[in-house]
Amino acid sequence: MSNENYLANPLIHTDRKLGASNSQWVQSFDCTHMRPLIICRGPIRKEAMDVFDEMGIHNYGILLSEKDSITYQNALAPELRKLTDPSRIHRVPDYSGADKSERAQRIQQIINIAHTNGYNAIFAGYGFMSEDAEMVEAMENAGLNFMGPCSYTQRSAGMKDSAKRTALATGVSVTPGVNNATSQALFAKYGKSDKDLEKCAKSNKLEVDFSACNDDEEKALVLLAASYAAGIDIIDATDIGLALQIEAKRMLTEKPNNRFRLKAIAGGGGKGQRILQSANSYEGATLEDKVEKAAACVPSLVVECLIELKTNGVGDNKNVLIEMNIDTTRHQEIQVIGNGDWCMTMGGRDCSLQMHEQKLLEVSVTEEELNEA
Repeated sequence: MSNENYLANPLIHTDRKLGASNSQWVQSFDCTHMRPLIICRGPIRKEAMDVFDEMGIHNYGILLSEKDSITYQNALAPELRKLTDPSRIHRVPDYSGADKSERAQRIQQIINIAHTNGYNAIFAGYGFMSEDAEMVEAMENAGLNFMGPCSYTQRSAGMKDSAKRTALATGVSVTPGVNNATSQALFAKYGKSDKDLEKCAKSNKLEVDFSACNDDEEKALVLLAASYAAGIDIIDATDIGLALQIEAKRMLTEKPNNRFRLKAIAGGGGKGQRILQSANSYEGATLEDKVEKAAACVPSLVVECLIELKTNGVGDNKNVLIEMNIDTTRHQEIQVIGNGDWCMTMGGRDCSLQMHEQKLLEVSVTEEELNEA
């Protein structure tokens, strides 16, 4: 079947060279000076290449992993058929690294590729790699323009636990659940008093200052942040799994007909998530028996979430959320853009048709539908 209708569709493809506009204001958004390095893969990479070309940005480059170029050597990606200049294709072992150490190496490798080849911007796509505050901060410090939210925004809203804390602090409702499993694990392992936390810091040679903390939770976050910065584990995945198992038992008892969702705080694109089945889906003489069976798999599910996002290494933030899984809701996404002084929405889309947490279809929604929702 011909793809001519797709290629000629003005709703998809158009001349995006803003420098040619009659409006001086529109001309100010001209991007032809940019030389982006595309570090994502798959269809998003191809879409980015098409849009960059339409914007008059032709000197972009892409990363190519060993998996793409060797493992799937007979399945040449469409973008490789289009980009025939080998000097703009940069080979890396993989896109993100297997653990914290490898991620740091990959980030530095990407920075070196950008500097060596004259790229001045980084495009990481959507979700997963684009939601890595450490990577974004490294790009910023290297003088590269990251095409997406800055590292400050990433830390405030990119990590799922920070995003929920930010939402709650501003009076925005969130999905019911627990977002402080790491704090709970810390308290269970070391105690909750100032003396206990100071002892933990001292024994692990961590410099912490609790003077600005308003409560135990903030003290735990300060101590945990110090451990991440030092690259050590004061709690591990086992501790977090046990803490979440306790919370899961409580939640399963309160709502035995509900399923719950475990989510690692980093990444996107549906990665690092697992479903915890309802208590009543298990057999048992009593509700307590059913809850025990349902909650028994929580520690292993936590490890699965972390491994899938490659955040199970020493010094990684291993926080995992547990939330009520709302089966009947619709997945609406709203695009928001701003600069700190103003913000505006750029429309919405319904992404409810999914399989294995991946979007299969996105449908633009009207303003009337958004108002009704």
